[in-house]
Formats: sequence, structure tokens, C-alpha cells
Amino acid sequence: METSAYESPQTIYVRTLGGFSITVDGKEINDNSNQSKKPWSLLEYLVVFQKKDISVNELIETIWPDDPGANPGGALKTLMFRSRKLLDPLGIPPQRLLVQQRGSYAWTQDINTVMDIDQFESVCNQVLSSGGAVKDPDQLLAMCMKGLDLYKGDFLPKSEYESWVIPISTYYHSLYQKLVYKTIELLMEREDYGAITSVCQTAIGIEPFDEQFHYYLVYSLYKDNHISQAVDHYNHTLDLFYNEFSISPSEHFKELYKTIRNKEQGINTNLDSIQEALREEASSGAFYCEYPVFRDLYQLERRAIERTGDSIYLCLLTLCDLDGQVPKMNVLNRAMEHLNGAIRNSLRCSDVYTRYSVSQYIILLPTVTAEKGEMVLKRIIGNFHRQYNRRDLSVEHRLQPVLPWERKNDMEVAL
Repeated sequence: METSAYESPQTIYVRTLGGFSITVDGKEINDNSNQSKKPWSLLEYLVVFQKKDISVNELIETIWPDDPGANPGGALKTLMFRSRKLLDPLGIPPQRLLVQQRGSYAWTQDINTVMDIDQFESVCNQVLSSGGAVKDPDQLLAMCMKGLDLYKGDFLPKSEYESWVIPISTYYHSLYQKLVYKTIELLMEREDYGAITSVCQTAIGIEPFDEQFHYYLVYSLYKDNHISQAVDHYNHTLDLFYNEFSISPSEHFKELYKTIRNKEQGINTNLDSIQEALREEASSGAFYCEYPVFRDLYQLERRAIERTGDSIYLCLLTLCDLDGQVPKMNVLNRAMEHLNGAIRNSLRCSDVYTRYSVSQYIILLPTVTAEKGEMVLKRIIGNFHRQYNRRDLSVEHRLQPVLPWERKNDMEVAL
């Protein structure tokens, strides 16, 4: 009897995190090709649920949830043929990998298949469980780093909107976030801020909207004495959360920023070098600062007017649509950029302003009267409308004198 020259490989490796690929003895297929999506979808489903036989009806409902067509059974046979063709480069007869028996299909059980999600979940279970077997801190950290290395991205990203993919992806994404937190906790104990920076940068690439990842990145840069990078990333995070969610980061995050800004510079008796460090880069227009800095300047000015008697006004500019509501984000973001430019270029270089909310700026105008303050605000609004020539938005303005420190006005904007 003729024997087959084919010998079973020891292991098949399947990657699903960050992309889909199957590797056998150095030969790989992956979903980076421009081939039709459905053959890949069928292959993904059978590989992920490899431990069970899957009925024809289940596959039809999964692949064609809305309209299976007039002949779904025939369509599935055609699709199965195309999925098997994807497996040809692996050098294993495709019928040995995608097995059909008794009216069902399954991924082979004859050849050992290693899934990255199984490896990842095993690591997470060992390091995240309260009664985990791993107690040695070095071994625990090593396992955390192994788990992070396994998570190349979310589960089957090219199929992320498939109904069966969504809950699985959510589950592993949640495990990944917990693993990052655990890794940061272990690295904080060692004060290994360089490693924390690296872990957070990778984590933010995968999950850009987790505030804690951004917080620990800023913190680690600060502790590693990369002050300017820490401030830059804080500002980036501020813009990200404003633009995506119409919110600002938490007070916890803002306090970190204030700590960084107030960082002691060390002993230096050379006033020339101190002035050089304090020197502002060349710029024109009013001075824009972050809200915590603006608040400090406001409080300083409020203390000063008790002695000087100067007149200072606090101004509030609010962007809204024609119904008085916050505009849609795609409109608001562009309009706020124009309003920022109008404020900067309409004020004196000694004037200070900041972003107060997703749709508001506040300004400090020293040594002006109420009439001149109104003129300034109307000039800003006029310059804004010249830059932003659509008429679907309006800018509301309010003006109020800053009262001396001892006096209190309950109507003033809360700082």
C-alpha cells in the first residue's frame, strides 16, 4: 500500500491577538492579504472554537447572520473550499486541518494547536488571582512581562464588529488592562520608572482612552526627570479627552500636573542660568496656560488688587449652536481652535487665558474698565467669525470684575 510522505508537525501556532495567523514549521498564513473576508471569518471561527464540532446551521448563522441566501448549504460548501485553499501554504493537506464529519465541521484534534489567547489567559490567571501560586516578586514580574508580550493587540481586530468576536475581545481586553495595572504596581515597588514608561507607551497604543495608563506615563516621565516630556504628554491627554469625550482628566491627574509644575529646581546661585531656564520661547499674542496655572495667577491678582486698587475683569467665552447647546464634536473641535486663535491674537501679550471646559475659555483682563472689556470681547468674537465663516455657531460672553481677596461674590465663575 502506498504511504503518504506527509508527517504530522509537532505543533500548530495560532495568533489571534493583534491579528490572525497560523504558523507551522516556519510556514505562516495571515489575514494581511487582500483576499475576501468571509473565508478568513470561517477559518477564524473554526480555529477559535476548535474543541467542539460545529454544526452546519451554526456556521451559516454565524457567517450570514442577516441573509443566508437561497442555498445556504451550497454557499457554505463553496466557502469551506475557499477557506481550505487559504491553508495550502502550510504544507499540510487542508482536509486534515478543517475536518468534516457527521454533518459538522471542526478544526483538527490530531495535531497539537497552541493558541495565544490560551497562553495569555493562563498567565493572567496565575498573576492576577489573589491565591496565585506565584509568590516570588521576580518571577511574578517576569510572568507579567511575558503576558504583556503575548498581547500584541485586541482579539481578531479585522473582525472586531462580528457579533461573536465582540464579547471575546472585551474579555481579553479587560484582562490586558488588569495585567498592565499589576505590572505597573510591581514596577512601582522597584521604582523602575523607565520600564513603567515603556509599558504605558505600549498600553496606550492598544488602549488610548484609559486615563490611568496616561497618568502613570506622565508620572514615570516626571520621576525619571523628563519634565518637559511629562508636561507635553499631560497636554496631549488633556486635548484627547476634551476632543473625544468632552471631558477633562480627573482631579487626581490635574494634581499630578500641578506637582510637576511645582517641582523644586534644586539649589542654583547663578541668576543668569535661572533667568535662562525661566525664559519663554519667542511667541506673540496673549499667554495661554493650563487651568491650574491660570487659577494660581487669578488668586495672585486677586490678592494684589486689595493693595493696588487696580481694576481686573474675568471674562468667559462660550461656544454654542443656534439652540444654545454644545455643538457636535466634529464642529466644536475646529471652532474651538479658531476661537483660541482669535483670543490669542486679539489680546495683549500680558493677558492670560485658558480653556475652562470643552466649549469655554476664560480670560483675565487687568487694568481695563467694563466698557473696554466689552470692546475687547466683541473684538475677539468679530475676529472669530472672520476666521470661522459658518453661521451655525455663536459665541456668548460674560464679563465680571474680580473682587478683592476679603470680599466674596457668589456669582463669579468658580475657580
